[in-house]
Amino acid sequence: MIALLLCSFSAVAGPMFPSLKSCMGANSDCALALRDDFLVDANSGQRLSEKPVSAGAASVFWLYRDGERYILEEENSSQSKTRRWLVFTYDSGKVVLDGAYVFSIDIDMNTGPYWHGYDCRGDAKPFAVPTEDSFSEVALEALCGEAEGWVVSGGDAKVPVSANGLAVSVPVYHARNREGSATYLFTESDVPDLSKLVCLSNCADTAKTPERVSQETAPVRWGQEVTLCSDDEDIYFSCPLKGGKTVSVCARGNSKPTAGSVQYRYGVPGNIEMVYPKTAMPPKGKFFVVDASEGSVNLNIIKFKSGAYTYLVSQALVSFLTVFKEDKVVFRQRCGSGSYSSINRAALQGVESQLKSAEDFR
Repeated sequence: MIALLLCSFSAVAGPMFPSLKSCMGANSDCALALRDDFLVDANSGQRLSEKPVSAGAASVFWLYRDGERYILEEENSSQSKTRRWLVFTYDSGKVVLDGAYVFSIDIDMNTGPYWHGYDCRGDAKPFAVPTEDSFSEVALEALCGEAEGWVVSGGDAKVPVSANGLAVSVPVYHARNREGSATYLFTESDVPDLSKLVCLSNCADTAKTPERVSQETAPVRWGQEVTLCSDDEDIYFSCPLKGGKTVSVCARGNSKPTAGSVQYRYGVPGNIEMVYPKTAMPPKGKFFVVDASEGSVNLNIIKFKSGAYTYLVSQALVSFLTVFKEDKVVFRQRCGSGSYSSINRAALQGVESQLKSAEDFR
């Protein structure tokens, strides 16, 4: 399993916050500051909340800036040793929440301590300040709702880089709705460290965050992500590939293997080179989902056969498409960053399950 993941990609992306600067100093050029446990406008002194950010003696807060983004970090020294990073933009009193990353430690009686958490992503709506309660608590509630951490990988998981590091997979919530999972790596660290945070799969595409010139009016949305599914279809899996091609698994009305339809598509919008099956039909006997996870490594697969070829879309530390001709790999390519490169949990209900086999690890 680890060998498969090592072959899945050759390099790790750069840090998510490459220009991280502290806003804690008196001579900081940040528009925001932390004063007496309150988040305030550095020039006017206007508070962003009526109550302090600190929730008690166990929590310590720091404020950072990376370009136009601000990051409010909380480190909790209780038994869970929680790290929470709230990411947002601030401009002339206006706040837009970008997202939040929460990591906590727990203990398994059999394997020992492990890290888990969740990733919440905003919908670019303006966030009203000042808040009555703590800014951090109100903002996290707006982003995450009642999200809870879901354990996928532990602190002893091997990671596909030459140096040591901590890899953790977490569920993703977008506008408080569950949207797959993402995998993060803390390079050369065995604990979550903001400066060493790298996204390996299902990354939020911050480069496509739209300009926020009309925050007072309609909500602004993230840049449209290309898939080969239509607006009225469920996206079971989709990701961009090298060369501009996209691979998508699309479903409509698929509540069980004998209902609705599931189709695999490959190509670009307006020029889909392959569709399977050619006629939309229920997936029973055609598509299968495989849980090929081993130990702390998560691997989920949607697969099908067409003539002498077998196709697998696989979600792991990095998702990828594999094609076999009989028992020989004739194509394998890793996915680029995207929001749908984790297999939609609806596929587990709509598509037949199949036991893992040697084919899934070639």
